[in-house]
Amino acid sequence: MTALMRYLLKKSALLLPVFLGVSIMAFALGVMSPGDPVDQMLNPNGNESYSQEEYEEAAARMGLDKPICVQYANWLNQLLHGDLGRSFFTNKSIMEQLSRRIPISARLAALSMIFTILFGVGFGVWMAVYKDRMPDHILSLCSTTALSVPGFWIAIILIYWFAERWKLLPTSGITSPAGYLLPSITLALPSIGVCARLTRSSILDEIGRQYVTVALSKGLSRRQVVMCHAFANALIPVVTYLGTHMAGILGGASVVETVFAIPGVGSYAILAVQSRDYYVVQAYVLFSGAVYVVVNVLTDLFYMAVDPRIRRGGMFK
Repeated sequence: MTALMRYLLKKSALLLPVFLGVSIMAFALGVMSPGDPVDQMLNPNGNESYSQEEYEEAAARMGLDKPICVQYANWLNQLLHGDLGRSFFTNKSIMEQLSRRIPISARLAALSMIFTILFGVGFGVWMAVYKDRMPDHILSLCSTTALSVPGFWIAIILIYWFAERWKLLPTSGITSPAGYLLPSITLALPSIGVCARLTRSSILDEIGRQYVTVALSKGLSRRQVVMCHAFANALIPVVTYLGTHMAGILGGASVVETVFAIPGVGSYAILAVQSRDYYVVQAYVLFSGAVYVVVNVLTDLFYMAVDPRIRRGGMFK
């Protein structure tokens, strides 16, 4: 058995209690959500009346008349059989809803990640190469501005210019591939700013090391040293940030999906919170936690590809 396989088996064993903890947290957050889902279902408009018998019958039908521990056991049993339950209000299968919405959020996350890698890492390298010169100052100002502006404000500005004024892109929805551009740019802009500054600082930290001094003393230009030597060694913190960013988008970019009316996981969770549909809230929290756990493992594996020193240091022993 290879060291990598042993690492994966060990990591999988350690993830079992993590997933159990995530399931408990997801269930607890759903149960502790404010409001009464039975009342919300029987009285959605707030001006309808119902009898105690109707309330008890609805609670029994929804499985909410049992003790909390029994509800959790039933929910966990359904989960192990691939069933996340049904929405209290639409009576649609939550698993089917997620299976339709996850690919949409995944495409949005992938396009946002492409923009972040291309421009965030690219600008960071450029800033490091031209440290304390005009390109560095201009890009530093742009990156600070990008990461400081709220996402919803960026969305409104992009919609105003590209959709309302110039009529180049749709304002909302995903009826065509062009519908992904504005929301993905909205998601990417703050992360581009963070990634650019992180890449710059990581490369400059590597440039101060002895092997870079030796490379410069051999006559290599600063650009050659950055691209051929410092860049690969500076990627570890950048990869860590990108992994966390990817997990966050896959877990649901709620604000952006809501502003652009995208039927993804994030907008689904917002609707569930508004209607107090806590089976959906539980499924969303569980999905988000699972995404972070899986991305964390994939990030560890990517470390090996980026920096073999980690493997030699015993990560896969």
